[in-house]
Amino acid sequence: MVRDTRPEDMADVLRVRTAGWRAAYRGIVPPAYLGAMDDGPEALTRALRHFRERPADRHHLVAERGGRVVAFAVCGAARATLPLPAEGVRPGELHALYAHPEVWSTGVGSLLLEEARRRLAADGYPSTVLWVLEDNMRARAFYERHGLRPTGSRTLLRLGGARLPELQYGAPVLPAPREAGQAVPASRPGGAGVRRAGGPGAARIAC
Repeated sequence: MVRDTRPEDMADVLRVRTAGWRAAYRGIVPPAYLGAMDDGPEALTRALRHFRERPADRHHLVAERGGRVVAFAVCGAARATLPLPAEGVRPGELHALYAHPEVWSTGVGSLLLEEARRRLAADGYPSTVLWVLEDNMRARAFYERHGLRPTGSRTLLRLGGARLPELQYGAPVLPAPREAGQAVPASRPGGAGVRRAGGPGAARIAC
């Protein structure tokens, strides 16, 4: 099922983030950067602090299988520091979407993406955008299967001394939002994902 993230989930969220980045970005992100990713006690303390200090309009979601957190997503207002879509209206943004490699192509990423878009619709955003590494073809294919398309906006992400091009994808939000906190049954087919934000675990996405 998909539900809101709780503080006690953060250790699993970090584990999923590290495993997702190392699998999805092998050959894209410098190996030294991936090898240095930390999900230990200090990283957990930082993650808990950031989670508790999150903006009020930010949704943190997790997906469970067999009582275990296997994927997570973060969505909310689009960051003002990045380009807007051509129409110039501030959209909602999928800041992050990651699944553990063990559950790639099982539908978990699709469930999280759908619920994130519904949450943004409930918040009144007319569209959803996200940022994906240009070379992350698996993630790009995932989003395109769900109706998102490149908007034409580009930026550069600097990681580990490398300059990695990112593309903005966008689409209208999904209609008929569920009530916040309502569980979503984990039974639909789906695929992988992608994610982008200001560091590991943002919304470049790996599912």
